[in-house]
Amino acid sequence: MASRAFLARVYAFRFWDGFVLIYPLYTVMFAARGLSPSQVAAMLMAWSVTGFLLQIPTGVLADRFSRRWLLCLGQILRGVGFAIWIWRPDFTGFLVGMVLWGLKSALTNGTFEALVYDELHAMGEAHDYPRVIGRAWGALSAAVLLTSLMTAVLVRFGYTAILEASIVVSVVSAASAVALPRARKTLKVARPHYFAHLARGVSAVLRDSLLLGLVVFAALSQAFGGGLEGLWQILGRDAGLKTSLIPIFGAAIGASQIAGASLAHRFARRGGRQRFYGLFALAGVLLSVGAAILQPWSALLVIPVAGLFKAIDVNFDARLQHAIPTESRATIGSVKSFAGAALMTAVLGGFGWLAQAQSYRLAFLASGVAMVGIAAAYLIAGRRT
Repeated sequence: MASRAFLARVYAFRFWDGFVLIYPLYTVMFAARGLSPSQVAAMLMAWSVTGFLLQIPTGVLADRFSRRWLLCLGQILRGVGFAIWIWRPDFTGFLVGMVLWGLKSALTNGTFEALVYDELHAMGEAHDYPRVIGRAWGALSAAVLLTSLMTAVLVRFGYTAILEASIVVSVVSAASAVALPRARKTLKVARPHYFAHLARGVSAVLRDSLLLGLVVFAALSQAFGGGLEGLWQILGRDAGLKTSLIPIFGAAIGASQIAGASLAHRFARRGGRQRFYGLFALAGVLLSVGAAILQPWSALLVIPVAGLFKAIDVNFDARLQHAIPTESRATIGSVKSFAGAALMTAVLGGFGWLAQAQSYRLAFLASGVAMVGIAAAYLIAGRRT
């Protein structure tokens, strides 16, 4: 059993990482400031493209330098982005802020998971990783739920006040990152040349069919789950929810994520990957039906979707961590996030184009149908092999 002190620091960092008060309303804020559907999608694409370009380089850095200080830097950069949103509440300012948020994501994704896994491995508790990382995601989701409830009250004070509070929280989150373990075991690994290390991680994925299969499906889940996560607010608004109720809707989604992350390890004990393909298809069906009806009550149908994405992500991340060596753990984890960011950019690009040309409703509906099609293809391929 991992030490309580270690677990407390891991969960504390993940909680403050998710305690972003502007998060439940930021895309609604973009729309309120006059951004069109394609511009809102462009904001999310800016975040995704930044991760797409920097995910693997930051993963290599995390295998060669201090992971906790990289996590700290990411939190600071996101806080700077919020300050820019206050100073320049227009397309340019929002774009710069989203790029900084994307850099934060690139510095965090893969790095945090690698730090946790290697510490557990050093304790002889690597088998407990799915439970620990699931609860860490649960802590983040609990923070999202709490911020949603708080934002429902704070929205009366305006977006600027919420952004100022988010900056303060970014400083606290940066401090919680510094409190994480130094990961001495990882830092003692020999440090090859940057490009040699990068090539080793990428080639390890390409030549191993197990790793490649895990990475591709995990990337698809990340692309749809992460891409749509910032757009649930828009779906709630178009379904007829009042602005004051949208954070409550976000809180319900956060509760779903907590359940999905906390119970994810139970799915690992039951069946193989086909079970997760089925869950992915179920998420697509719920999204499609909710978007097709698009009434206040039908918004409830998409709440379980967020939890299903989280259960899938936690389990595929655990499978991936068990399959890769310590010296390339963050690099290969970043290859997964890199692929996810690339696919997410494509998903958001298609979503924005369709929302601009037709409507948000049709874009959500198309996303759900695409998820069902992808899951069906995987299920058919799995039966053939």
